[in-house]
Amino acid sequence: MPIYRSVIFRAAGSSGLFGQGTALSMAVRLRYRAAACGLLAACSLSAYPTRAMAQEPSGPEEQTDLADTPAPTAPLSAGARLSSGQRLTAPPLSGSERLAPPLSSSDIGQSGRIDDGLRLDVDALRRSAPTPSLPDDTTNPGLSRRENFRDTPALRTGDAGSDTAQPHAPRRAAEPDAPSSNLFQSIGPVRSPTLDEIGNRRLSDAYASLRRLAPGIRSNDPFAPVGTRIGSFMGYLTLDQSLGASDNLTASRDGVSGFFSQSTLTGRLVSDWSRHEAELNVAATYRRNMSGPVKDEPQVDADGRVRIDISRDMTAVLRGAVSFSREDDLTVGAVQDAAARADRLRYSMSAELQNRFGRFDTVTTLQAVRDDLSDRAQRTNSLDDSFTTYTAGLKATLDERAPLHPFVAASIGRRAFDKTSFGGVSRDSAIPALRGGVGFSRGEKVSGEIALGYAWNIPDDNSLPTIGSPTLDALLAWSPRRGTDVTLRGTTSFEPETTSLDTATLYQLSLGLTHRATARLEFNTTLIAGLRERRTVANEYVYSGEAGFTYWLNQHLALTGLYRYDRFEAALPFNNYSANTVRVGVRLQN
Repeated sequence: MPIYRSVIFRAAGSSGLFGQGTALSMAVRLRYRAAACGLLAACSLSAYPTRAMAQEPSGPEEQTDLADTPAPTAPLSAGARLSSGQRLTAPPLSGSERLAPPLSSSDIGQSGRIDDGLRLDVDALRRSAPTPSLPDDTTNPGLSRRENFRDTPALRTGDAGSDTAQPHAPRRAAEPDAPSSNLFQSIGPVRSPTLDEIGNRRLSDAYASLRRLAPGIRSNDPFAPVGTRIGSFMGYLTLDQSLGASDNLTASRDGVSGFFSQSTLTGRLVSDWSRHEAELNVAATYRRNMSGPVKDEPQVDADGRVRIDISRDMTAVLRGAVSFSREDDLTVGAVQDAAARADRLRYSMSAELQNRFGRFDTVTTLQAVRDDLSDRAQRTNSLDDSFTTYTAGLKATLDERAPLHPFVAASIGRRAFDKTSFGGVSRDSAIPALRGGVGFSRGEKVSGEIALGYAWNIPDDNSLPTIGSPTLDALLAWSPRRGTDVTLRGTTSFEPETTSLDTATLYQLSLGLTHRATARLEFNTTLIAGLRERRTVANEYVYSGEAGFTYWLNQHLALTGLYRYDRFEAALPFNNYSANTVRVGVRLQN
């Protein structure tokens, strides 16, 4: 464009073309810009090629062209044509102010156009013009079309040596890349209210059904949610309605076969601010069994966070979560009939401060997780086992922006029960933990972290045993190819025993696979394994697996299907049970 603009203004200035307007109006009507600029440049060429071609060339290419072109000795008259060895060239483009004399009125035909005998070679202009480039959305086809990014601090915008340094730009945390990566996650060996693969395994697809999309981020997915703007927030809503059948409706030792109906309403509200961020996720599931000892099974999950960008190197995050569901045999540590399972309310709050000191990134966290088991005490007329766990933790990472970044983490927790045991023995305990691992980030291709450590449950009462256990924590997101995503998550936590005088170690591991076969069809598979390790009695195990599909009819309506298998292996073999479940339904999203 700068070359064309120079040619146009020189031509107009030297020939008085803006006054006459004849050739200019012709050039504007031409379809191609290069031809229009060339036509205007021709207006400034001299009808006497002797002087025009006798100018000193400005570059090696022009020297070659002029050396091979014989100079005519007489001017061209109107209607004359160049001989086979002659051609006209544009004025020098090197910034020289010497222009050829303008065309005279005799060189322009009566029709107001340049005579056909005058030919302009615009190849030089086209070769020198910059080639425009458009953004290509298909760059790196091997990367997954992920709808979100990880909830980790992004690259700082003021690094040394950067041409785009912004000293006062805040350090922004990126969007999540998986539905669970932004949810409340406990520190230390404490079970999280939201990331609970075992306790919520039967009705745990609520958050997964909500396809997360950051405001202002364009998605290549033609069936991505549109959302509704509510002030400075974007709201997303999903409704799943399905019918199914199972050979063990309640997944319990006294379960019966039958049909059921399940409804899940999921909503997400996320801010669209230039600085700071707020997010709220809510999922409510209601299952109605047509037969069996338990007819109604509700579950409610809510999770929220607020990120405050204090400065470029400092960010504060406030989180909260609530989970309401029926008890699970593995988390309780006792096999129960379906009707005897009590309601369990779990809620939590946390505050964390992310900071950077030189090459180190630190995260300081304070949190409280509450387990309300008062319903169990009322049902069984037993001791209230409700408790609260307070934890403080510190994590230090070496250069979190590097592809591989090691880290160490330490935490100290305090578990306080509402009541002592019947014998007056205090069940309160301290829970220190140490762990170390490595985090990795390869953009959208692979990211996550794996950590190994050791934790202790140290009771206040010396008569109770101290429990020490190795811990494994992992969070991995891998996209081997476009449209295929693999997620791996593992957690370790301490759970009180039903005897009130011991503590068990609960290991949870899940592996998920999502594959986009076509733009409309998506397959998903999940495998879950759980182990409750304890000293007084034999261990207990849970195995679950599911496979399903989602087929989008349009941007707002999809068909869904799912098959699920659950198996529980109790300490006593006669308490083992399994369940096979199939359901189909529809999904609506805004």
